Amino acid sequence: MAYTRQYLPPQSSVPLQVLLHYNYYYFILFMVIEILVMMWKGTVLPYSSSTLVSESVLLGLYVLCEAIRQYLGNKGNLTEQPFPLVIFLLLTIPITLGYVFTMLFQTYVLHLDAILSYIGIGFCGIEFILAIVAIIQFAREARPRLTS
Repeated sequence: MAYTRQYLPPQSSVPLQVLLHYNYYYFILFMVIEILVMMWKGTVLPYSSSTLVSESVLLGLYVLCEAIRQYLGNKGNLTEQPFPLVIFLLLTIPITLGYVFTMLFQTYVLHLDAILSYIGIGFCGIEFILAIVAIIQFAREARPRLTS
């Protein structure tokens, strides 16, 4: 019995991939600005050392979580697998909470922090919706790899 490959067009979500691409660069910009602002806050504003350390650790965890989230979003979309996108969706929740923390609950919140966080929440919200659409499309288009 001979198996032949049937050509099927890619089902990856182009809008999701474009948004992930731009969010990657936005996140780098966000982290650089946040690190510089945190250094400025630590030298100019009266911070207790424990508060500065805890906010720095939260920023580090935030960076790690966002890096994993970006990787899984790219992998799930480009390989057309729903499971990495589901994990991507789950990791969107702590990332959004990180933006909310940066926007509202830091010891000192600058207008710059709030504006950058609003933009980040916008990216997360649109990516969340597009990832759900992509997961539905991938699940519906579960296609066989080989046909006889």
